[in-house]
Amino acid sequence: MKKSGKILISILTLIVVCASCIALVACNSSSANGKQIDMVNVELSSEQYAFIFKKSDDALKESVNAVLESKKTQIDEIMSKYLNATGDELASFGSSSIKTTPSGADDELVVATNIDFAPFEYYNGAKIAGIDIEIAQLIADELGKTLVVVHMEFDAVVPAVETKAEYDIGMAALTISEDRAKIVNFSNPYYDTTQVLIVKANSVTPFDYCTTKAEIESVLSSLKGAKIGGQTGTTGQQYIKGNESLEFGGYANIEFNGFDAPGLAVQAMLNGNIDYVIVDKAIAVTLLKNFNK
Repeated sequence: MKKSGKILISILTLIVVCASCIALVACNSSSANGKQIDMVNVELSSEQYAFIFKKSDDALKESVNAVLESKKTQIDEIMSKYLNATGDELASFGSSSIKTTPSGADDELVVATNIDFAPFEYYNGAKIAGIDIEIAQLIADELGKTLVVVHMEFDAVVPAVETKAEYDIGMAALTISEDRAKIVNFSNPYYDTTQVLIVKANSVTPFDYCTTKAEIESVLSSLKGAKIGGQTGTTGQQYIKGNESLEFGGYANIEFNGFDAPGLAVQAMLNGNIDYVIVDKAIAVTLLKNFNK
């Protein structure tokens, strides 16, 4: 009888343990379902963001550089506010009172940008938010001007500032490059960045055990028939396709798919239309916050 009792207790204990394991697996499965993307946390480049001006407008460039220097504390606070924000906090930022149509008045600071690059510029419903947007407002206030923000395709920002009189400045998380410096002037740099890869969460990838740039590059060179997406006109595109001035050799074995916004590239990856996404690291971190809810 005692032996039978011990056996019964053992069986009951096993049932409880198994039930606990099943519950734990179910919880983990639910958590995994809420996570859609991962970032390969290996830096692939070394870049700096700056604002752009017409070659003929040295006065505005110098004025903006002076603001960047004198308001460094406030700019650092803006950076921290966005870069350390949760997804819910990012969704609460912005202003609905920013003008979006230039009037041609001399007292306006007209910014050409692409409002699809959170956390540097993005829409929150009717509000416009982002690091660049708040810095732009700070600059406009210091210069005694009314801020006007005009949205356009990312690869149209540099030509717009270069050729169109109505645009005073380009602010779109723009990487300093020799190619761009030939046609526009840059402000002093205000942010250091790098390119990173985004992959599907909970999936096996050839990058899983890569810890260095050289290892990532080796894997990229070995891929066959791979499709990597990113925002059209960005440094990520140049990294895959190649750009001598940025010292990117490119990957002839990889097809680059361009999208109007980084989030669209991620969605295409999740839909199975492309394999991976390449994007600036700060944007990747924001995408993780938005997609992994």
